[in-house]
Amino acid sequence: MPLIAESGLATALAAGGTFVSGIVLIASVVGGATYAAKSASTGIISMVCGYVGASVATEPGPTPGTASDAKRIEPGLSPAIQAEIRGGIETAAALGVPRTAIIDDIAAALANEMPEADPARIRKQAEQAVTSVAAELCTEPALDGLPTDAVARAGRGVVAVQAALAMRGVPYSWGGGGPNGPGYGIGRGARTKGFDCSGLTEYAWARAGVRIGTTTYEQWRAGVRVPRSQIQPGDLIFYETDPSIPGPDHVGIAIDATRMVHAPFTGSTVRIDTWAGAPSRERALVGIIRPT
Repeated sequence: MPLIAESGLATALAAGGTFVSGIVLIASVVGGATYAAKSASTGIISMVCGYVGASVATEPGPTPGTASDAKRIEPGLSPAIQAEIRGGIETAAALGVPRTAIIDDIAAALANEMPEADPARIRKQAEQAVTSVAAELCTEPALDGLPTDAVARAGRGVVAVQAALAMRGVPYSWGGGGPNGPGYGIGRGARTKGFDCSGLTEYAWARAGVRIGTTTYEQWRAGVRVPRSQIQPGDLIFYETDPSIPGPDHVGIAIDATRMVHAPFTGSTVRIDTWAGAPSRERALVGIIRPT
């Protein structure tokens, strides 16, 4: 069941968008690359800040919109659910959906997941989640600040980056995740719901309407090679960390010429790291692919 119900977004999705794991498949709503470039260049993150709103908590606490408030998500929400809320909030802001509609949808979805819970508590949890996640997104480094022409050229890559950024904080799970979002992995990832490196990239590019395959080996062949001097948001950065096994064994998604978002290793979470200039990563770098 999607985390965010379709009811509150029915008007915005009249063009035919569908929810997948609580996130709108943006490319199907307004036409992929054109919409991605427009929404990124106007600053999706800045629009999200409107969801912080007035305080929704009656008890004393930090002022909404501050970094400390961003960490006040109720403990009952798993990292995967929080990530889905993040993605839904970013998409809803880009589509102009009112804050109250997002709260209604999250409350309805949480009520379905916890049918025995008190409705008032569910509503408060949904309000706090929206305020907290929006406050965090307001201070999140992402695509804002990149040159507009670079964002426009990236097209669907911008959608992929935003989808991956929305998963920050989701645990690494060996073999986990895929086009529909976080999932349980295999082996040492069997008890963890999350993403491995290629599961995250597959998910992100699926949100942009492009299927790139499941493994790093498939994804290495899913596009065209580009020189690092021409890297754009959404390009896939490949590494070979184990020379005894031919082919790339790690992949991240470029945010810009120095940063990437990726799922690094067991025990970590999806996060932003510097890829350019880091000696260990420079040694392991095998190439950059732009999915087609």
